[in-house]
Amino acid sequence: MNLTIDRQIRRFRGFLIFSGLFNIFLAAPLMVPELYGRYLAMFWMLNENLGLGGVAPVMPFSPVGALLVNTAGIDLVLIGFIVLYAAQDPLSRRVIPALNAAGRTLFSCVILYYAIVYDIPRIILLIGGIDLMISGVFAYFLYSLRKLQSY
Repeated sequence: MNLTIDRQIRRFRGFLIFSGLFNIFLAAPLMVPELYGRYLAMFWMLNENLGLGGVAPVMPFSPVGALLVNTAGIDLVLIGFIVLYAAQDPLSRRVIPALNAAGRTLFSCVILYYAIVYDIPRIILLIGGIDLMISGVFAYFLYSLRKLQSY
């Protein structure tokens, strides 16, 4: 491989590591019963301190709602580890960041919907924006590496 491709692969690998760790650290508190409430309260406090607006989150009252929050946390952490796995060999595992980018884009759209329709705390829009940015960077690397490999 030439130096340009090697450099792009290293950058892509680094960004995959960043995005995988972003998932893991942001979602890990959601996995733990009794911890996710304090975690969401911290986001609300940050939202209020920044004056971003929106309606305060209400913790799920039913055990099923709490279970779904914990399950979402587990799933997001697992996705983070899958992205870290893809970082080991981004070229042969490029379908993982491609699917992850699609999922992150969809997630950003869902966040925007909830912000408009249900007035969720605006700090959550920041998370959606970061996910959308990650999707764009993944698309850039996937496209540029494909183009470089064809030369």
